[in-house]
Amino acid sequence: MQVVFQITSVEEEAHRAMLGQVRNLLRYAAGKGIAPRVEVVVHGGAWPLLTGGTETEAGVRELAHDKVEWLICRNTMNSHQVTESQLLPFVKIVPAGVGHLVERQQEGWAYIRC
Repeated sequence: MQVVFQITSVEEEAHRAMLGQVRNLLRYAAGKGIAPRVEVVVHGGAWPLLTGGTETEAGVRELAHDKVEWLICRNTMNSHQVTESQLLPFVKIVPAGVGHLVERQQEGWAYIRC
């Protein structure tokens, strides 16, 4: 099972909902004895999710510990003047969030927009 989530919303309510969806997926997979690969692609207005200091930081860190990969779009970083030093330490940078999403879907990953 390979699943890529996309989030672009600036709203913390949307961030909390996405964290819940990822947790639910991990529980579902564990119940079936599956070790899924899960990525969350963050771009657009959602970038603060990966800089820390938010009410959702603990949830992001917990999921990173559970092997969820957190990716941020370089184009988003550039347009919002976000530096690598502002990111949580486990965050990976992709050149273009939308390009990464297209590649994952072409590779057969399930896609979920949050």
